[in-house]
Amino acid sequence: MGKAEDTKARVERAALTLFVARSVAETTTREIAMAASIAEGTIYRYFPSKEQLAFDMFLRHHRALAEALDEAQRPHEGLRARIDAIVLCYCTWADRDWTLFAYHLLNQHTFLAKVPDDAPNPVNVVREVIGHAMAAGEIPWRDPDLAAAAAIGVVMQAATYKVYGRFEGPLSDHVRFFADAAWAVLAVTAR
Repeated sequence: MGKAEDTKARVERAALTLFVARSVAETTTREIAMAASIAEGTIYRYFPSKEQLAFDMFLRHHRALAEALDEAQRPHEGLRARIDAIVLCYCTWADRDWTLFAYHLLNQHTFLAKVPDDAPNPVNVVREVIGHAMAAGEIPWRDPDLAAAAAIGVVMQAATYKVYGRFEGPLSDHVRFFADAAWAVLAVTAR
């Protein structure tokens, strides 16, 4: 990694840590510069604004997570195996860089509306897997968006609890529980 790439990475890591601790709105470029041990003006060599820095980090993570989830589920046959693969990938991804994962989770409401429609999207990966399973008769038909929201919520709500200190430790310690719960949500028949 060259000096410029190293400096950009330090700016992003400093910003990420501060954004998770204090929020994007409450963090100043001066604080980012101090945390990265650079002059404040150096930030603008890499990003036109703090908001663009925040969005660029969100979008890069959002796309990469979607691609990882899709790659993880692709070689598997059947919804249960695909759900297991998606949950394992999601939890492993979260544990690998919890600060980045927490940032993505905490800022989705701010940035999702700005994500280009053609960008890879983690929710779309899950929705498509569920939609195919419904079409194949593996699970009862229902609104695929509602089913995806319920299945994703099993893991995302737990991750949100972790962000706020409601439990500690790696999410991957609970993969079997999350996968079983997501499967239970998807396999429920209408009454």
